[in-house]
Amino acid sequence: MSSESPIRLEFCACSDVGRVRKRNEDSLAVDEGRGWAVLADGMGGYRGGDVASRMAVEVTLQCLERELVAPDDNEAERVAAVLEVAVREANAEIRAAAARDSALSGMGSTLVVAAFLADRVLTAHVGDSRMYRLRGGVLEQLTRDHTMLQQLVDAGILAPEEVAHSQFRGLLTRGLGVSPVVLPESGSHSAFPRDVFLLCSDGLTDMLDDVAIAAVLEPVESGVTRLEEAADRLVALANERGGRDNISVILVRMAA
Repeated sequence: MSSESPIRLEFCACSDVGRVRKRNEDSLAVDEGRGWAVLADGMGGYRGGDVASRMAVEVTLQCLERELVAPDDNEAERVAAVLEVAVREANAEIRAAAARDSALSGMGSTLVVAAFLADRVLTAHVGDSRMYRLRGGVLEQLTRDHTMLQQLVDAGILAPEEVAHSQFRGLLTRGLGVSPVVLPESGSHSAFPRDVFLLCSDGLTDMLDDVAIAAVLEPVESGVTRLEEAADRLVALANERGGRDNISVILVRMAA
């Protein structure tokens, strides 16, 4: 899907089951008119992962739609506060659903949500689904993974080049549905004309490094490649390199 919003944004979203998993436990949605993007990855190995990710996206959007209705609600501080509320509501709803149905016990999800304003993007996330920004050919990760692996890197116990082969890959330190209280991490980032933003599940980033991702996105920044072509290319590359997990991608471009 692709269109242009009042704040001159172009969107594209796609998801693929990959080459190993039998079902897709990722969920994603965009609201082009409001400038919102949401992506969730049901926790692998847990029953109900697809239910949890779907609930995460639905509850988040419902909260934004309910809380951001007045003109003043577009102020950055207000939007940032609502994003955090949405994450907490999603956590509560997932836990409540798991408590009602024993078949869903232990289900959980990551979540990354972005709200685009005129000159910046506000984010909230939990887990290891990521958001990137490509500007001037330079790809920057805007979110920080909530994983055991990231903690080891931050502490200097593990070198960045050892990450790809670590046994700690995929072990989350924060996630929706895990505990009664969830601590979302918030961010505020500048958004310039031609910037390209990527929200994705780890099914993409476990298969492709930043160099490979940037190479696909650079033609989008210059306007040579359409968002849909780049999204399809990212998914295809991840599958070519193993496709070990579901692959979900949301691309957003600030129009010139």
